[in-house]
Amino acid sequence: MHRSANALLMLMTVPVFLAGCATNVVRLEAAGAMQARSRAAVTATASYFDAIEQRRREAAAALVASDPSCLPATPLRIQVPIAPTAPAAPLCLAGGAPAAGYTAFEIDIGSSPRAVLEPRIALLAAISDYANALAAILDAPKTDVSVEITAFADQADRLARFSNFVAGTDLPNVNAAVASEQAQSLVALIAFASDLAREAGQTKDVRTLVIERGAVVDRALGSLSVQVTTWGRGAARNADDLYGNALFRTYIRNRASLSADQREQLATRVFAAREAAKEGPARAAQVADAIDLAAKAQGGLRDALAGRLTSQQRRAAARLNIDRITRALGLIASLATPA
Repeated sequence: MHRSANALLMLMTVPVFLAGCATNVVRLEAAGAMQARSRAAVTATASYFDAIEQRRREAAAALVASDPSCLPATPLRIQVPIAPTAPAAPLCLAGGAPAAGYTAFEIDIGSSPRAVLEPRIALLAAISDYANALAAILDAPKTDVSVEITAFADQADRLARFSNFVAGTDLPNVNAAVASEQAQSLVALIAFASDLAREAGQTKDVRTLVIERGAVVDRALGSLSVQVTTWGRGAARNADDLYGNALFRTYIRNRASLSADQREQLATRVFAAREAAKEGPARAAQVADAIDLAAKAQGGLRDALAGRLTSQQRRAAARLNIDRITRALGLIASLATPA
């Protein structure tokens, strides 16, 4: 009789055990899907950056070759006419003041959107792993989130390869206070991720750390979207505007001596530079929107963890904020799609 009772007990517990395993498998699959989505988004942006850099190199080469006064050096100092009656003058300046009726600009031929956007996209990918861990805890408070936390810590640690970004000096004309705040907030974020990784196997401790110190993520993300938007409207667009205007000036000056094929090649570069001047701010705005979505998602998840919510409310919060992360990653992935 005793043996029959034990057998019956085992039969009763097997479905519960299997249900728990099934739930964990589903959750791990969801975690894997989120990580795959974030990696795919980062990979997609690589092709976008490659194309942009190729276009900028071609424009820079055409610009330098267009006037004997120019050397293949960076930054390149050029003078652009601001008066309709300005006389002809060399395109590039070695030094001194610009000619009468001209204004001088510097173009950093070596600068690229990759230098500004890539580290911020890498940070966003790390935040997606972090948010996925918080959502998993909300959905099932005792679940193992070591996979997501470890992925977050690994991604955060790799941010150190973007040394100028972590130092807060990767944007042009950044004042010391802004650079210092960026540097401090990113160092704090990397340390937070490392501490979370040490507690990855203890979900209760992960939750406590998130509630107590998760505001460091807010701080790290706080100014990034504004930075990206400002950069997109300013430095990013100005470079392409200058390329387009200088190339157009070259076309006007030399069209009579150029063959039809040469005029076509130069005109193609003019149009490409002008299109880039419109596209650059739009792409930067997409990254800024993605950062905002990620910031709202992780903040909403942390607030939900700290609150007294029913299981239904917790799951609703998890779904809402994972949807925000998914949309953020979609914006990043779409950078590689022609506008």
